[in-house]
Amino acid sequence: MSTDAGQCFATGVNLGAPLATNDNCGILTVTNNAPGQYPKGVTTVTWTVVDTSGNLRTCAQTVTVNDTELPTFICPANRVVSTDASQCFATGVNLGVPSGTNDNCGILTVTNNAPAQYPKGVTTVTWTVVDTSGNLRTCAQTVTVNDTEAPTLICPANRAVSTDAGQCFATGVSLAHRWRPMTTAES
Repeated sequence: MSTDAGQCFATGVNLGAPLATNDNCGILTVTNNAPGQYPKGVTTVTWTVVDTSGNLRTCAQTVTVNDTELPTFICPANRVVSTDASQCFATGVNLGVPSGTNDNCGILTVTNNAPAQYPKGVTTVTWTVVDTSGNLRTCAQTVTVNDTEAPTLICPANRAVSTDAGQCFATGVSLAHRWRPMTTAES
């Protein structure tokens, strides 16, 4: 049997009746010590039969209550961040925490699979909430990393040249610089 909705116990349990009650001089009472609420787990109910002479006999019946209700929570909002300076990834992203985390029998763990570094683009982080009965629920949060850092450019030195003979312009000017990636020491 499962717990009542939103509760960590069950009520209204139908125990049935003892399968056989018989006595040579007659039965006076048949009773049990059943509680109004059965907590999650196993509860033993003791049945007692008393005959008209005051003799009694007992037997035990177990009622097992399982928590099958999933925990509830709201995933943190998606995040949009920029790459770290001079990197093509982001670190130290503040993901926030799930809100409204609740369960009828209690939360055991709240975890996520966030990486240490988020590459440029979209990374999905999966949050998992597990209750004390092992029921779990997940949600997805995205972290979008944008490269907002402009490239570095160092122009070649200024040049002073003479005009071509008989012209008001110069041709064949060498800028004397070829493109190459910058090293860390230059940035």
